Amino acid sequence: MQRLWEVKEKKEKKERIIKGRDLVDVVFSWSVRDVLNSKLYKGKVDKIPNTFQSSKEYFKSFVNPIIEETHAALLSSMETLRRAPAFKVWEIKPAKDFKPPKNLYYEVTLQTVSDNTTKGDGKLLEFNDLIAVTDNKPYRIDDLRCSNEPYLLALVCGVNEDNPHLITILASKPIIFEEGHMETRKKGKGVKKSLSIFCVYLTNMMTNIRIWTALHPDPEGGNLKLISKVLQSNNEVGGESCVSCQENSENIMPNHIEKRLRSFKLNTSQEEAILRCLEAKNCRHSNNIKLIWGPPGTGKTKTTSVLLLNLFKMRCRTLTCAPTNIAVLEVASRVVKLVSESLRLGGYGLGDIVLFGNKERMKIDDREDLFDVFLDYRVDELYDCFLALTGWRANVQRMISLLTDPKEVYRQSFIENDKRRPSFKKFVEKRFSKLRTDLRSQFSTLCLHLPTASLSIQVAEKMNATNDLLRAMKVSDVVRVSGKEDTRKQDCVEMLGSICESIELPDFIGKFGLQRLCLENAYLMFCTASSSAKLHMSCPIQVLVIDEAAQLKECESAIPLQLPGLRHAVLIGDEKQLPAMIQSKIASEADLGRSLFERLVLLGHKKQLLNMQYRMHPSISIFPNREFYGMKILDAPSVRVRSYEKQFLPGKMYGPYSFINVPYGREQFGQGFSSKNIVEVSLVDEILSKLYSVSRKSGRSISVGVISPYKAQVFAIQEKIGKKYDTSEKFTVSVRSVDGFQGGEEDIIIVSTVRSNATALDDLAKLQSNKLLSFENSIWKVLLTNEFLKSLETIIDSEINKRVMSVLEKISNGKFQQDSKSENLFRQEDIDDGLSLIWTVDIIKKQNHYLQVLKIWHVLPSSDVSCAEKCLEKHYKRYTKVKIERCRYICSQGNVVVPMRWPVKSCLKNDIISDVSRSFALLSVLDEAEETMEDEECVDD
Repeated sequence: MQRLWEVKEKKEKKERIIKGRDLVDVVFSWSVRDVLNSKLYKGKVDKIPNTFQSSKEYFKSFVNPIIEETHAALLSSMETLRRAPAFKVWEIKPAKDFKPPKNLYYEVTLQTVSDNTTKGDGKLLEFNDLIAVTDNKPYRIDDLRCSNEPYLLALVCGVNEDNPHLITILASKPIIFEEGHMETRKKGKGVKKSLSIFCVYLTNMMTNIRIWTALHPDPEGGNLKLISKVLQSNNEVGGESCVSCQENSENIMPNHIEKRLRSFKLNTSQEEAILRCLEAKNCRHSNNIKLIWGPPGTGKTKTTSVLLLNLFKMRCRTLTCAPTNIAVLEVASRVVKLVSESLRLGGYGLGDIVLFGNKERMKIDDREDLFDVFLDYRVDELYDCFLALTGWRANVQRMISLLTDPKEVYRQSFIENDKRRPSFKKFVEKRFSKLRTDLRSQFSTLCLHLPTASLSIQVAEKMNATNDLLRAMKVSDVVRVSGKEDTRKQDCVEMLGSICESIELPDFIGKFGLQRLCLENAYLMFCTASSSAKLHMSCPIQVLVIDEAAQLKECESAIPLQLPGLRHAVLIGDEKQLPAMIQSKIASEADLGRSLFERLVLLGHKKQLLNMQYRMHPSISIFPNREFYGMKILDAPSVRVRSYEKQFLPGKMYGPYSFINVPYGREQFGQGFSSKNIVEVSLVDEILSKLYSVSRKSGRSISVGVISPYKAQVFAIQEKIGKKYDTSEKFTVSVRSVDGFQGGEEDIIIVSTVRSNATALDDLAKLQSNKLLSFENSIWKVLLTNEFLKSLETIIDSEINKRVMSVLEKISNGKFQQDSKSENLFRQEDIDDGLSLIWTVDIIKKQNHYLQVLKIWHVLPSSDVSCAEKCLEKHYKRYTKVKIERCRYICSQGNVVVPMRWPVKSCLKNDIISDVSRSFALLSVLDEAEETMEDEECVDD
């Protein structure tokens, strides 16, 4: 017997609205075969263009890529189906708005959560989770069966706040099952039947649904001012100051703002970036989008924090977004710290700052520094203050009554002749003590959590003064009848009455009302770009700041860019760093992962560069500076001093950076389809053990960050080290993925790559292994210094690597300038526009002769050549005059310069042997047994 639930349609019933319903219907339309077909949308997803003719074309260009990305997420979940959390269903019935054939809403009661492999981790279903409804716990695709249906999907569209096991779902098909789906269990003496149906978590569609909604804005009520601005292909978005503002001197910043900026000891580029943004904020003539380019270590977060502090002081309603919770928490923490330091009345003013989002995903319980601004905590704290019977206003009235007429309060509190009635004095003492404690707590909560628009500074001061008066009062003061000399009690009553009159808020406010109160009156708000969708029904926002903007998909940035009232935006990021994560190769090739920041840069929009880095030792910063930033980044004085170079472990290899070859490691699959390398795990554990030993013996504080691009490797390292360092106060270890470490700083960073591609590093490996360099027909021996090897390690670009090898091959064959009259010992060969190779002719002793060799000193930026030469001059000052003359001596055969040699006993110039042995033509480089001067590294044949 089959059963199909039906409900009667009620007249004039309000229909439930599912945001992104079109996207959900597309997902519901896929069969199992469609989901498993990774090429389902191949050829149907066009590349997103760089420029657009209209906002309609702009939004449409993202539609198919986001569908494909949703498809890829669902396909990925199928590949890990065995570990998917499964929920046993206790009861399922049609919801009140159940209406076939489309609105198939069901109310579901879940039993427990179980994880098919780990026996559950407390996971609960959340809003917009996509689930499969099945007969059994699935272990493979064939198990995704529900009765006669091979595949039945549902979207969680409601979760009961008080009981999260009560959910509402929208099903893709009617849920039909036979009586055989009832399983029988013995319970006591009786027999109980229960459903044998499971809800299996697949993926969460929240972000993609919000993106979809942003891509289909209300044609009448949407704010498209900034969207229209980013369609442009000229430089107006990130251009100079507004012409009208310049003509009217409206872009001139007040002196007190510039003075405030100087107090933070910003460098010129940071200060300039902030001033340009503040100028744009004041512009009333046009909408502006400013770009701040923040390479690693250039103080991007500090710049952002100071900018936000100034917007806060200017009472500018600002939303700060980021792609991830980690990035949001980082900037929010910095701003809260800055604001707290500037407050003059305890925590009063923090009520104007709100951080909101998913408490569990943010792991907010671990961020005590953000408790005071997190919306959920704030609402819980304020809720107790606005209860009708025990809230702040009720307690103020009770305190006024107690101070005014304590005997009347005592009389009304008890029935006459009540034997349990305490004495008048004890009653007053107990009542006064409790009210004083409650009011002190409630006044502090109101000052800390209410926005300043609802609680003025004058009222906050009165609350503090009242708390001081109540703290100083004794029971005898309350009992005693007020006289002319005793004004303290009377002052307290007057201030309490004034406080009540000054706050125009209801006696009772529910949690939803408190959320709206906090969000609508805040000046600084922090959330992920996706969560900003919650603000679309809020009060207008003036400025949007997107941190880590280069990691945010452009279609996702469309969510906050359409917020009501928004006129200006600041994008802060670095397109050279991590891009947005895209699961689908098809969507990635269509440029779905490209950020708005990157596209505007490609179109030539001006970006304000933060040009001084404070984090890395210069020998580390040289690589990213050269490879990605065109040598535009300066090393701050603080990182150039000798004291900045720290060595935590003994040995030459542990300098500012080290590359450790792990030849015997084997790449293998870990969790899911992620990779891990157990040999690297053991090596990381060994290095950590040595660092811990150094810290323990020396008493030195050391913080270590371990990073890997693979989740399985992160898990394997965490499992290996366990909790062995958790109890140490001076030695801390943080193991995270690349994006999980975003914004973090530690004394030492260990990167476990798991695997590597050798193509760009083959020649470098040959150099570092001290083996033969196969320069064909080379006639000069080549001596490589440690400085050269280290500088070469920073070259990852295979093309530059090849150019270096080509230059070495050329000069080792004697093809360099024949100028014996030059006073300069140093030679310079250009590698490319920004790099130069520095080398000299030097002398070594081999057996009974002195021999000319090529000494390779550095590969470095052309701008640093003069500085390097000054350092080398000090080195060559130790050479004798004869030795210098021998270094300068040039012997040529046609167009080729050949090396010279002199007998050890000969010290005179006329003893030079002009007969150059032909055996030099067979020599490539020095052999390992050769003695070298200054203990330099050499490459041997």
